[in-house]
Amino acid sequence: MALYQWRQNAQGSQLLADGRLICTLPAEINCTDTFENIGEGAWRWIRKAEKPVAEMKMTIHHQDKLTYWQVPSVNYNGNGWGSGAQYSGFGCDGENWTYAWHRVAIPACTYAEEGEWAVSLFGEEKGGMSCSIWEEDGCARQALLWPEVEGPKCLSKRCWRDPFQGTMDPCDTFVALVHVTPVSRKGRGYQKLLDFAWEYYKRPVKMEKSPEELVRLETAFNRTLYREKMDGLVGFSSALVWTAETAMFRRVETFQIGWVGQNASRACFFLERYLQTGDESLRDKGIKVLDSWAKHAKLPSGLMYVSLIAPPDDLVSVDNHTIPMDLDACNLGTAATYFFKAYRLAKECGMDKPEYLKMGADLCDFALKTMKPSGELAKTWFIDGTVDNPHGSVAAFYTLSLFDAYEATGEEKYKEGALRSFNFYNDEFQKNGFTTAGALDSYCIDKESAAPLLRAALKAYHITGDKKYIDDAVDIAYYLNTWMWFYSIDFPEGSALKQLKYDSFGSTSVSAAHNALDPYGVYYVPEYLELAELTGNEMWREQARALWYNGIQCISDGTLVIDDHVFPAGGQVESWRHTRWCRTDMRYHVTSGHMVSWMGAFRMVALSLIKDWDQLR
Repeated sequence: MALYQWRQNAQGSQLLADGRLICTLPAEINCTDTFENIGEGAWRWIRKAEKPVAEMKMTIHHQDKLTYWQVPSVNYNGNGWGSGAQYSGFGCDGENWTYAWHRVAIPACTYAEEGEWAVSLFGEEKGGMSCSIWEEDGCARQALLWPEVEGPKCLSKRCWRDPFQGTMDPCDTFVALVHVTPVSRKGRGYQKLLDFAWEYYKRPVKMEKSPEELVRLETAFNRTLYREKMDGLVGFSSALVWTAETAMFRRVETFQIGWVGQNASRACFFLERYLQTGDESLRDKGIKVLDSWAKHAKLPSGLMYVSLIAPPDDLVSVDNHTIPMDLDACNLGTAATYFFKAYRLAKECGMDKPEYLKMGADLCDFALKTMKPSGELAKTWFIDGTVDNPHGSVAAFYTLSLFDAYEATGEEKYKEGALRSFNFYNDEFQKNGFTTAGALDSYCIDKESAAPLLRAALKAYHITGDKKYIDDAVDIAYYLNTWMWFYSIDFPEGSALKQLKYDSFGSTSVSAAHNALDPYGVYYVPEYLELAELTGNEMWREQARALWYNGIQCISDGTLVIDDHVFPAGGQVESWRHTRWCRTDMRYHVTSGHMVSWMGAFRMVALSLIKDWDQLR
């Protein structure tokens, strides 16, 4: 435990750890600074002005060279991976980035490592400020700024908008939070920040719906999405789209095996529901969907189409969508995983479906055949099996299906390939400190690609018994936590999110290029619950509940109305505009006219993996 000490003089305040100067906090004219200890290496920095002022800047100057930095959920050491609009480096056009408090997973948080020490600066939950981090002479500078500003330009929906300059009523008291921790591993000191922040902001949650209610609603919603055509093409529509002509939601014409559409996992859900309830219509629908994919999607290369297009009829086309000619690891890996599961479930239903086992095995055999000696797979392939895009951690979805292939067949080749592939993507993560390319509508650093890597780490542990994989899983889970909202944004009266009573606590940001919130965290709730058991750290169970709490908000019972659109039972908004994302006037808004379906599918998969549902009540 370090011995911390504050020294103050006319120039400002200095923080020392074990007698070593860590950072300096410059004084502000006509202001007095005090420091209230709130935990090991943590203080509430209170600045009192002699008279109210309408702007303030509270700054930290580091003494040693910057070695790693982060703005949680927004900027990871400069975001030097991927393409498209994202916050890169410390700024642009000669100006430092400023980020609004609500854009960051911890309010207005910046984190900086300087070798052996890390310093974090962030704000209270009520917000109202912005943050900035930059470099001078190789050393970090961190700041909180009032009033709220964003610039020199503002990241919108994968593009740039004008900067934002807010105003505030004059105030005489400003509060910042400072956290300091020793760093034992470069780029991992933020784990201690996250531990502190969780304890500081966390609160009990009351679940909006029980697991049983969610199952009932998801069953109804899946029935709404189900589409059976005369030519034998059967599937679940990937989304519902509001059509003004009919004043109702209509199914889109695309069926997708994984990612947004989740046809394979939904079909398995119907088989599971048959086994639980005896409802033969659910069994028959699940089998028809799986049979249709096995018949219509298989390709000579060993791959499969990841999307199918149904004849229009009572369906609607979105953006003249066509079958993609590039086949991605997210969809392919998900397909293999659930074909293996479908084979097992069909047997429990009294049916022998070897074609399901073959679909999964063929996909995994293709992965083994094309895997590099290092264990790297590709992100996407063309339909002939040649590589389209070679890089992206999203291929961990395919890694995960190799573990499933080993469990389904017992063949050692799948175990060896799964471990080799996991080790590649985990080593890449450990080296870079981030995962990539999971959000298929952008190509950047993100959190979605870390979710299957976490699940694969625990599968590797169960298969090998090597506790190293538990440590890997903990590291991956901490990274996922940098994308999770630790606090509740107080949305303004009259806003859509206020009216819906949406709570940002436990939500997750999509990616570095896509700063909206979503309920994706429900995917890895089972892994967080398992980590609580394996490590004895109850924080993971608490966070699993927070992720679940967020992910089951605002699910329609058939009467939910948003923007005059009546959502069908089980319907839910995918994305929440908590910050300046989309147009600058769209903060605190939701997009209600395009209702996708992956959220409920993830919830049902999670419930199928969790034995004790009481943990989620």
